[in-house]
Amino acid sequence: MTRSTVVGLFALGAVFTLAAAPAYADATGDVRAAMQRFLSLSSYEMSSISGSQSVTVDIVKPSSRHVRSATGEIISIGSDFYLKRGNSGWMKLPASASASAVGTFENMESLGRKVNGATATDLGMKSVAGETLHAYRVTETGGRQWTVYIGRDGFVHRIASVSGPNGVRYGKFNAVPPIHAPM
Repeated sequence: MTRSTVVGLFALGAVFTLAAAPAYADATGDVRAAMQRFLSLSSYEMSSISGSQSVTVDIVKPSSRHVRSATGEIISIGSDFYLKRGNSGWMKLPASASASAVGTFENMESLGRKVNGATATDLGMKSVAGETLHAYRVTETGGRQWTVYIGRDGFVHRIASVSGPNGVRYGKFNAVPPIHAPM
């Protein structure tokens, strides 16, 4: 999955963060409310699969991330950045090297300030990977479309691109343990 795809998916997650909204009876209001609920989380896990590559990221607010993929791991805690490739050991990178790498995994709050004006259409209840979720088609002002899936708990569980197979799954709401430096 390319950085622009990942950033796009996370940006969509933040589409509705500018307007604090209680639960509404309309699709756009429902998605806004779910995004606001999501922003209140102290931790969550997100994962994506693109082709044969999968990436899982644990996020613990305010600034800790643990990224896992088949090629290695990244842990960032504040400005400290650690990298592990394959079976090699962990190495700590200078803060200057970590700033650009962590940017790919910015969380929803920071990207929410960049995107505004989307609308949503209710698609009804859908079964996705054995989970029954409420689906919404979200259209950005530029016309780009996404499907946002909201669980019965009121959190966004999935965001998928309408134009391709890429998507992000969210889980472990407020259940990710603290992330510690590996060395």
